[in-house]
Amino acid sequence: MIADEFVFDEHPKPQEIEIFLEGHPQNNLLQHTCWSQVKENWAMKQVVVRRGGTIRAYAMILIRPLPLGLKLFYIPHGPIVNYQDEALIRFFFTKLKKLACRSYAVTIRFDPNLIDRTYPYAKRNEERGDHQQGNVIQLLSTLKCKHKGYTLYLKEATQPRFQAVMLQENMSWEALNAKTRRSIRHAEKCGVMIHEGEDQLNHFAEVMKLTEHRKKIHLRSAEYFKRLMSLYGERAVLMTASLNLKQRHREITELLRELQEKSHELNKNEKEQIVNLNREQEFLEEKMQEGASEVTLCGLLALIQDDQMEVLYAGTHSEYLTYRAPYLTHWKLFEKAQKMGIRRCNLGGVEGTLDDGLSVFKGNFPIQIEEMIGEFEIAVMPVLSLLTNQGITWLKAVRRWKVKKC
Repeated sequence: MIADEFVFDEHPKPQEIEIFLEGHPQNNLLQHTCWSQVKENWAMKQVVVRRGGTIRAYAMILIRPLPLGLKLFYIPHGPIVNYQDEALIRFFFTKLKKLACRSYAVTIRFDPNLIDRTYPYAKRNEERGDHQQGNVIQLLSTLKCKHKGYTLYLKEATQPRFQAVMLQENMSWEALNAKTRRSIRHAEKCGVMIHEGEDQLNHFAEVMKLTEHRKKIHLRSAEYFKRLMSLYGERAVLMTASLNLKQRHREITELLRELQEKSHELNKNEKEQIVNLNREQEFLEEKMQEGASEVTLCGLLALIQDDQMEVLYAGTHSEYLTYRAPYLTHWKLFEKAQKMGIRRCNLGGVEGTLDDGLSVFKGNFPIQIEEMIGEFEIAVMPVLSLLTNQGITWLKAVRRWKVKKC
């Protein structure tokens, strides 16, 4: 064998894969073995390309069984490879297609971890410049990899194309704007408490269920979250925010008493404060009459991979938004990330319009938007691939319909 020849290896050692990923700019959570263990009913296969004995390309393939012994190949946020090396790309994808054929996979889906454009959220309405990965799309198209386009909405792709990312240099109190600081202080002043750990799992799952009903979407069960926590251990961060209604009610009563006992005539701000406190007191009394005592206001679940953190799930109790608990929860997450030396914290996907509620909330922090290159598909068995895509689309539509009917 000539030393400069590419070699496709279907049985690489886990240790050498970890070494390759650790130093690679495309390294990400979804291409590590642990993520495959999260996905129930999916098998996993790791492959690499070597040159001179050194790994040059890698893919963790998730394999979903289909009827009649067929399969679907999916490479989340991968493959990990230098997409500027045309010879390597052509060799790698030719081998991937042959592997898919041997495995009776009807299609290969993949979404490379390549940023197409990036800009601060605060400058979202300015000119964003040209797409940066056009040459990669062109090269992959010559290998019959169909680009699904520059999708705008979350429902259009398997992985969100628009990501909200907090960089390490912005995870400081000084980097926050005045509005966000006020919201964090307001939550603390109202007595919002932050909790962290696996013992918060049930509270978190309850908030996520409320989020499901409010947004009419299907998320995950408590068992799924438990499996994530178990698999990732110390690399899983679960945070919730709670409010003790009785304690807050007592605080309001005391504040109202102090305001009403003031000897001087109340000014405009003090009068407004009394109105707001009375309104809040009535709200708390109503909730306590319904049996509530301590309420989980919001929660988030994040996973850590090397020097990166990714928030996979977050939910909020919409009836308690005035306490601004999500601001405090995210701030505590950033404080933790700072202490751990996290280089970047991905807050998850947002709609490409960047004007929906989720985008606006995340944009209250000094985030940057990263537009990814998007999703590709190789129809290994074109007719069956088309039928599979139609079937999956139909199943998703049925699932959304069932959720909306609930």
